[in-house]
Amino acid sequence: MRVLTIKVGSLQTNCYIVIDEKSNQAIVIDPGAEANEILLHLKGLNVCAIVVTHGHPDHFGGLEAIKKATNAPIYMNPEDSWFLVPEKDLKDGDELKCGDLTFKIIHTPGHTPGCICLYTPGRLFSGDTLFYDTYGRVDLPGSSPQKMKESLKKLAKLPDDTLVYPGHGNPTTIKDEKERRTIG
Repeated sequence: MRVLTIKVGSLQTNCYIVIDEKSNQAIVIDPGAEANEILLHLKGLNVCAIVVTHGHPDHFGGLEAIKKATNAPIYMNPEDSWFLVPEKDLKDGDELKCGDLTFKIIHTPGHTPGCICLYTPGRLFSGDTLFYDTYGRVDLPGSSPQKMKESLKKLAKLPDDTLVYPGHGNPTTIKDEKERRTIG
């Protein structure tokens, strides 16, 4: 697996391109803006899915252009699909496959009702649920401090060496966030 990180938009959202190097298939996670920049990194790849981790515009601003260029299906949790009808709903416990890669969907409400994370052994794509030394805002419409607390407890059960790819900022690990008392 290879992970490309492209920081896009005024909020520097992390758009991830996760590539199965054996099959040359890829998933695009959170195409927040600057679709032309994202598309440059998709040349030669077969995009099997576009995943939106939650329904905030800084995570889907480039969605339409990426969809048009790749014709890949759009996946997201239906609780956050106020702006579109996803082609595939992602709910807690679902699996998303792309080439030899398999991601387990973890529903992590708190920042928004439909926040999801994607987990594959050793890696977590956390959207705006978990960041380096903090977690997503819970003072926005639809957010919930109590649900965020429950979601963070769920993530704390992942292996300590899990590398976390957040929606903004730098990567971290589950162990580091336990030590910082962000989760746990």
